[in-house]
Amino acid sequence: MDPCSDALYYYLCSDLSCVLPSVPYSKLFERKAQDLGWPGMERRQVAALALRNSLLKKFEDEKTVDADEAALAKFLACNSHCENFRSIDTAQLTEIQAIALGEFRKCIYDFWFQPNGDYWLDPERISQGFAVGPGASVGVSGDSFYHKIAASRMTGTSSSLYSLYKREVAKYPLWDETEKIRFDHFGGFQAVQGGRLSFVPKSRDISRTICTEPLLNMIVQKGLGRLFESTLESRFGINLADQQDKNRRLARIGSKCGAFGTIDLSSASDTVSLNLLREILPSYVLSWLLESRSGFVQLPNGESRKLHMVSSMGNAFTFPLQTILFCSVVIGVYRALNLELVYPRGLSRGTFGVFGDDIIVRREAYDLVVNILSRLGFFVNQDKSFNVGPFRESCGADFWAGYNVRGIYCRSLKTKQDVFSLINRLNVWSCNHGVLLDQTIQYLSGLRGMKFIPVPPYEADVAGVKVPFWLASPSLSRREPHFQSVMYSRYTPIKEPISLLNVGSRPLVRQGLINNSPGILLAAISGNLRNGEILLRQHFTKYLKRFAVAPCWDYIDPCHSELTSGGWQRFKSAFVSVNLGSGWRL
Repeated sequence: MDPCSDALYYYLCSDLSCVLPSVPYSKLFERKAQDLGWPGMERRQVAALALRNSLLKKFEDEKTVDADEAALAKFLACNSHCENFRSIDTAQLTEIQAIALGEFRKCIYDFWFQPNGDYWLDPERISQGFAVGPGASVGVSGDSFYHKIAASRMTGTSSSLYSLYKREVAKYPLWDETEKIRFDHFGGFQAVQGGRLSFVPKSRDISRTICTEPLLNMIVQKGLGRLFESTLESRFGINLADQQDKNRRLARIGSKCGAFGTIDLSSASDTVSLNLLREILPSYVLSWLLESRSGFVQLPNGESRKLHMVSSMGNAFTFPLQTILFCSVVIGVYRALNLELVYPRGLSRGTFGVFGDDIIVRREAYDLVVNILSRLGFFVNQDKSFNVGPFRESCGADFWAGYNVRGIYCRSLKTKQDVFSLINRLNVWSCNHGVLLDQTIQYLSGLRGMKFIPVPPYEADVAGVKVPFWLASPSLSRREPHFQSVMYSRYTPIKEPISLLNVGSRPLVRQGLINNSPGILLAAISGNLRNGEILLRQHFTKYLKRFAVAPCWDYIDPCHSELTSGGWQRFKSAFVSVNLGSGWRL
């Protein structure tokens, strides 16, 4: 049986009807997040409504034909908005707004200088972060590290980028030898006008735009981005590696006692205007951004457009740059309001949180932060920003009165692994909230000739169906007697790398690559060559069923499990068995 989104939604509504009897019919189909705080609703009702709203929101299998067109129209509108931004709006400022704006200007300007007034952006520091991204680059045939650094032409928007690259890599003998061999085959530099716009799935109604950058631009952008990140941590205490967790902690506190509000911006990466940065950044910083960015982008129809945004998603310094910008706004407002300013450094959660355009501030600062952001040309998403009521949303977590009521998103049901993943995530949601989803999960179990592949609860969502041992044991045909471990089957992803285990260039030649021996060693040292294989990015993951051994089946790490303590108790009981029904016993 092939999947049908209408049928899936019908069964989900049937399962949730026992939880949502008192919610008006019109409310059940409203997507606005603030409806999650509808007066009189209990926690289970809020979670059920969130699940109903989210399940098919990002379903890619039935993406509308206008999704790409809608994304392109939004991208072009943002670019026009950036072009029309002239200067920071200072009309009719109140005294406190003027102070906050002045503190913001001082904070963002001082960020780019060392305490003694010297510059900290210089070629040597930037080159220490030189790297390539995981995706495609304009004019490059492959997306692996070896393809880009050792076996392709260097594309970029200006020859000065190649001069910088060649001068800096000459300081590292292995990288220098790699570049000399690459140069002998492909030459030094190929000029391109800019990046290339493409689309990736976001939701059923609108795609997400992303720009593929030229190779040299990306290498320098990576260096800038890493330097931005390290300085962001030293100055503002924000480490992008763990800031999401701190944001979630602050959002949970805000949902319980109202101490913090959460702010989300629409198309934040596409609305950082060049005109704004010319007004607030030191000239030496702006020159680096202008040199490494793509000034033009090629649209899917082949048309070239000038970019008035400083960068888009796809540019390696976009995310840390906007984090720096929004941090400066928050800090400026806190100083203007004389609020306690504690940076989220180390284990401290701080008194604010910024992760890209996910912003969390004290309740008292919320309105002023929103005002300053608007004057800087940004759009606050009112449907996903909260400062009153029991609901807060940040970094992929939705909290209502201190409880995570985040729904489940189904992106695809094209493969067995997609179905396994959805079943496992629905079972976790069901156990955590104590709501049976038997009709929904049993419908999924009948799709595409699904068979019962029981796996332990710590396995990957795509490996099989996670169940307690008592439910899996009748289906386990082979057992390992030592230490009471159990052998079971699971699906694992298959990698398709280029093997270099056979000495010589034959594996490379078959892939259309040159044999750049120093480049192979450089890829190994940088972690991009493992077990004698060049790692390739897989656009379509393949899976193979293999045996594995579970030394302790019924075990979860409470620090890394999505199951709550009560959910774990339900998981080990008959709760999952009822959800799965009798069809998957063998």
